[in-house]
Amino acid sequence: MKKWYIKISLLTVLGIVFSSCGEDFITDFPNGVVTPETLADEAGADLVLIGAYSLIDGYSQGGAGGTGGASATNWVWGDVTSDDMHRGDQTGGWAPINLIERYEVDPTNPWVDELWRGNFDGVARANDVLRVIRNAGDRITPEKATQLEAEARWLRAWFHFQLRSKIEKVPFITEDVVAREVSNDREIWDDIEADLQWGIDNNMDETPSDVGRASRWAAKALKARVHMFQNEFAQAKPILDDILNNGPFVLMDHFYDNHDEEKQNNAESIFEVQYTVNDGAGDHNAGTDHRTLFPRGSDIGLCCAYSAPSFDLFNAFKVDANGLPLLDTFQDDLLLEDYGLLDTDPFTATDELLDPRVDWTIARRGIPFLDWGPMSGGDWMLDQAGMGPFLNKKNMFWKRNFRVISVATPTWSAGLNGNNWRLLRLSHIILWRAEVAAEENDLVTARDMVNMIRERAQDDIVMGRVANTTFGSSDPIVIDENQPAANYNLGLYTSFPDQDYARKAVRHETRLEFALEGMRFQDLVRWGIDAEVINNYLDSELSDSKLPWIQGAVYTAGQDDHFPVPQAQIDLQQGVLTQDPQY
Repeated sequence: MKKWYIKISLLTVLGIVFSSCGEDFITDFPNGVVTPETLADEAGADLVLIGAYSLIDGYSQGGAGGTGGASATNWVWGDVTSDDMHRGDQTGGWAPINLIERYEVDPTNPWVDELWRGNFDGVARANDVLRVIRNAGDRITPEKATQLEAEARWLRAWFHFQLRSKIEKVPFITEDVVAREVSNDREIWDDIEADLQWGIDNNMDETPSDVGRASRWAAKALKARVHMFQNEFAQAKPILDDILNNGPFVLMDHFYDNHDEEKQNNAESIFEVQYTVNDGAGDHNAGTDHRTLFPRGSDIGLCCAYSAPSFDLFNAFKVDANGLPLLDTFQDDLLLEDYGLLDTDPFTATDELLDPRVDWTIARRGIPFLDWGPMSGGDWMLDQAGMGPFLNKKNMFWKRNFRVISVATPTWSAGLNGNNWRLLRLSHIILWRAEVAAEENDLVTARDMVNMIRERAQDDIVMGRVANTTFGSSDPIVIDENQPAANYNLGLYTSFPDQDYARKAVRHETRLEFALEGMRFQDLVRWGIDAEVINNYLDSELSDSKLPWIQGAVYTAGQDDHFPVPQAQIDLQQGVLTQDPQY
């Protein structure tokens, strides 16, 4: 699919054409102008579909989604809102995200509006595909028309899912309605499911012709996810079993393989958002929806240290002597690492036992940061006192690929890169199936599924014990590459003694495996534990006056678990859209 991105600009022309046609519109088109008529064949429909795919990352240069509010990574809506991440950078930047993290969102927040506009732009493009297919008639073979429609419906389902998983009152827009007349007065989960089921029923390709296209397996995986959001475990179970038993997917050998730019579209992947760099399109196709999430610092020099993992997340990786998580006590004796210290202040990383995935997920002082050398501390960020001492590691690329997988001539952020975003993969399916088993009180299956994920990560040791206690620019770095970077242990569960324990173990494993991947907050909400978890997190995270800018944040049950309809959209569609009563 990477070759498609050079054609994105066509959709700007399409949008103008589709919105401009009328009875009195001039029909004698000059050479070179794209019209619905010229697109009404197989090639044209595919071009419009490519344009719809181009918004899967939630980013549109100069359009809706231009700052990342509709990002497929969900780093704001799924991570910053949760107990996993602080916004990062410094208090003065991107004030709307401050309000989101403090649970002070109102309908005028521009990021809520961008979430809405960016995803409905994607819906509109998917609907354009369906209209072109209808107009083409026999200029598209039935088989090709079916495949194109299945992919367009998958995209329409995805964009609506992005919205409905965050906003409760959302209209469902199809190709045969006037969008501005559709109300948000009913639930749309069934509509999303129907779009996905259409592709499943109509033999959507299991192995698409191009990398990056949605497959029938992607339709099944997303449909299972939709059922999980509604706690419809009985409906999700056969879909998950089908993918596990009949799908072509296998777990990669290592946990970090799913974040390594050299192992994209691998055997575990079900659907990835395709990013590219150095393709002649500037940096617009390079994961621009999360362009601010990379470390600062003279020895790494990227931008802008947003996406700061929480103390709570770091401590969630603590384990006991058997290598099992401290499900109920990980917040006790909270490890703060080098919080409040300069990079020139003496410091040694904790020697407590940790799940090794922690150092593939979180960047912390004194631990090798891929092949960039050890993270040196607060000089990799602007405001360590405000954001905490940690950085996101999953979105980073190897230094050996600098200017190869990252943009060679950046126009904005040197961290922009072509490392795909893994939207759906086999590890999701395994842990969702473990969740179903826990809800059915099938404790053996739940344990076995969790252990499958844990066993894969047992050998994922970050190597390189750093002897330094200070990391000033003139301090030589001393590393023993033959020693683990920290004290790691990851054990397997021998049993789940009861259903309550199984739920906790599955949910904790889901947190560790997918930390900083935009899932956490919505998972807490669908599990019905958001208020309990977030309030405990705020009590722990903000105790002792840590992180002063977020002091006083309050989570309100029943309101802060979702977001409002943007006021700008209600104003545009007066009498059609209504606001959520909680707002």
